[in-house]
Amino acid sequence: MSYLSLAFGVFVAFLVALFYMVPVKLRGFVLLLGSLVFYGTYDLRYFVFLLFAAGSTYLAARMVYKKPRKVILILTVVLNAGVWFVLKVLPWATLVLKRCLAFVGISFSEPEFNLLVPLGISYYVLQAIAYLVDAYKGKIKPEKSFWKYLLFLSWFPAVVQGPISRYDKLMPELLHQKKYSFDTMRDNLLLILFGLIKKMVIADRLGIFVNTCFSQYEELRGIILYVAAVGYAIQLYTDFSGCVDICRGVSGLFGVNLVPNFNRPYFALSIKDFWGKWHMSLSQWLKDCIYIPLGGNRKGTLRKYINIMITFLISGLWHGAGIKFFAWGALHAIYQIIGQMTAGIRGCFKKRLHVKENSVSERIFQVVITFNLVTFAWIFFRSSGFMDAVFFIRNMVSDVQLWKLFDGSLYTLGLNQNYWGLLIAHIGLLFASECFTQGQKDVITALTKRHIIIRWAIYIVLIFDVILFGVYGSGYSLSSFMYGGF
Repeated sequence: MSYLSLAFGVFVAFLVALFYMVPVKLRGFVLLLGSLVFYGTYDLRYFVFLLFAAGSTYLAARMVYKKPRKVILILTVVLNAGVWFVLKVLPWATLVLKRCLAFVGISFSEPEFNLLVPLGISYYVLQAIAYLVDAYKGKIKPEKSFWKYLLFLSWFPAVVQGPISRYDKLMPELLHQKKYSFDTMRDNLLLILFGLIKKMVIADRLGIFVNTCFSQYEELRGIILYVAAVGYAIQLYTDFSGCVDICRGVSGLFGVNLVPNFNRPYFALSIKDFWGKWHMSLSQWLKDCIYIPLGGNRKGTLRKYINIMITFLISGLWHGAGIKFFAWGALHAIYQIIGQMTAGIRGCFKKRLHVKENSVSERIFQVVITFNLVTFAWIFFRSSGFMDAVFFIRNMVSDVQLWKLFDGSLYTLGLNQNYWGLLIAHIGLLFASECFTQGQKDVITALTKRHIIIRWAIYIVLIFDVILFGVYGSGYSLSSFMYGGF
C-alpha cells in the first residue's frame, strides 16, 4: 500500500475516523491494529522478521536494565544486525569474496540467493537497537507491555522510511491521549500537501531529466552533467523530505508527532553542519550507537579520525551494498577529517584576507562550497556502479561547454522548456521559503493566519498544483520513494 495510492488515503481516513470515535482506552489498540494491517498488505511473511526484532530486543532490554549484562546486549545487537546483513548485504559480500578469490587463483562457486527483504527492516532494526542500547545505559525504562513496544516499532507512518524514532520521544506521543483538533488536522493535511508537491511535482519531474543524463552520461559532457548532478541532489532531497513530510503529516492526524528529519540541509555551512541537518534521525543514531561507543573524540585525534571514517563507512553500507556506497561514505568522512585538520589554516587565511567572521559573503561562500561537495558525493550514490561514477565525473570535467545551457540542449533530455520553467519556479519557491523562514512550520503558521478567503484560495491552488503538474505513472510502489529501498 504505497503512501501515494488512493487505497492508502482511504485507509488513513478510515483509521483516523475510527481512532477518534472509539473510547480513549481502545485508541492504542486501533493504532497497533492499523499498523499491523498496513504492514500486512505488503507480505505476511514480513511479520516473522518484525516480530523477531521486537521480541528479541524487548526481552533483552528487560534483562540488561539496571543489571548491565554486556554479553546479552552484544548478542542481541549482533543477532538483529546479522539478520539485516544476511538479507541486505550477503549476496553482494559473497560476490566480492568470489572476485577476491579468483584474483589469487582460487575458484569459488557462489550460491544462488533468493532472499526475502522485509519492508522497512533497515529502519525498525536501527530503532530496536537504539531502544536496547538506551535501556542498557539506563536512559529509558523498558516497556512492560510487548504490544505497546510492538506499536513503537511498527508505527505505520514511519515504518517504511523513517524517521528513525527513539523510544523516549515516540512512545509518549503514542500513549498520550489526544482530543480531536481542527487546527491539528488542518496543519498536518497541509504538511501532507507540501510533501506531495515536493515529491510529485519537483522530484518526479526532475527525475525524468536526471535519469536520462545518468543513463546517457557516456555521450554527454561538461555543464550538462553538472546540472544533472545538481538535479539529482535536489531530486533526492525533495523525494526523501517529501515522503517524510507525508509520514509526519499522517502521524500528526492521530496527534502523534514524529521527530523532524531535515533542517534546510542545503544551507549547511560545512559537511559537519550538513549531517546535523540531513536525515537527522540517522545521524543521531550513528553518533549514539557507532561513533560514541567507538570512543568518539575521547581517545586522541588519530582515533577520532578513524572513528569518523568507520561511522561513515557503516552509513554507506546501511544505504546499500556496493563499492559506490562505501565511496560515498568515505568521501563524507574525508570531507570532515580535512575540514577539522585545516580549521586553523583557514582561520589564518581569513584574518590575513580580513574576512569578517559570519559575514553574509562568507556564509554564502561556505554554503556554495558545502553544497558542491555534497553534490559531488551524490554522484557515487546515484550512479549504477563505482566506475560509472568515475566516468561520469571524467566527462563532467573534461569539456565544460557552458553554451549548452543556452542552446536548447537541456530541452532534449526529457523535459521541454515549459517543464523546465515549471521546475525552476517550484524549486525557487522551495528554497526561498527555506532561506527566509525556519522551514515549512513557519510557512504553515503564516498561511493559517491569512484571511479565510485568501487561505482557502491558496489551499485550492496547492491542490490543483499537485493534480495538474504532478507526475503520474502506471502506479506507485515502494520503489517510488528513493529512500524506501534502503
